[in-house]
Amino acid sequence: MRRLLVESIEGEALVLHGEQHHRAAHVLRLGRGDRLRVFDGRGHEYEAVVEAVDRDRVTLRVERAVQPAPEPGIRIALFQSIPRSDAMERVVQKSVEIGVAEVVPLITRRTVARPARGEGMKLARWRKIALHAVEQSGRAWLVPVGEPMPTERMVERLSSFDLALMPHHGAIAPLRDALEALRKPRSAAVIIGPEGGFAPEEVEHLAAAGARPVSLGPRVLRSETAGVVAAALVLYHFGEMG
Repeated sequence: MRRLLVESIEGEALVLHGEQHHRAAHVLRLGRGDRLRVFDGRGHEYEAVVEAVDRDRVTLRVERAVQPAPEPGIRIALFQSIPRSDAMERVVQKSVEIGVAEVVPLITRRTVARPARGEGMKLARWRKIALHAVEQSGRAWLVPVGEPMPTERMVERLSSFDLALMPHHGAIAPLRDALEALRKPRSAAVIIGPEGGFAPEEVEHLAAAGARPVSLGPRVLRSETAGVVAAALVLYHFGEMG
């Protein structure tokens, strides 16, 4: 069943305007009598039916509350060094689909695709992609995409996580071994470097702050692949996938 994020759901009548009207009428191509699910991004979801599609509004009748798909028991924050071109868009989309709770674009010493002044439109696009991935994947909570931040600021956040993982080429300990030695954490940070890898001083700084260097195996993964793979492996290992 098609799903649509709405600003708020109060009572039985729901009228969509603006961007929500556009998505309902022109993207989802809903017509009178069509059924869908609407959710508010804060864990509430309902079945609804389209009563009217007009030029500037879509009117829905909210019928009943439904149980949304459960969120993973581990809140994973993916700190992803910004890759070249539009690869960050795929990182956001796929990480939201698998169950990541937060995406933070990271600026490391070797990050090539550094955001320039006035690039708020790129962040807005990443956030829109996250929203659509939430709709598509059946999740009922919005996934925030944070402002790009340098490694130094990100390190300040690590103490708030039960677990911090830093996959990189020079690590020896396999991710599997690191996870098997742990109880299921409530939160985890996955920290991904740029195409050229973390600078040695960054690895030392992150490790001193509690990040565990781990290996994702003998094959070299692209930066935009590594984060999604690492997050998926953590979720799978602790029973949150499959």
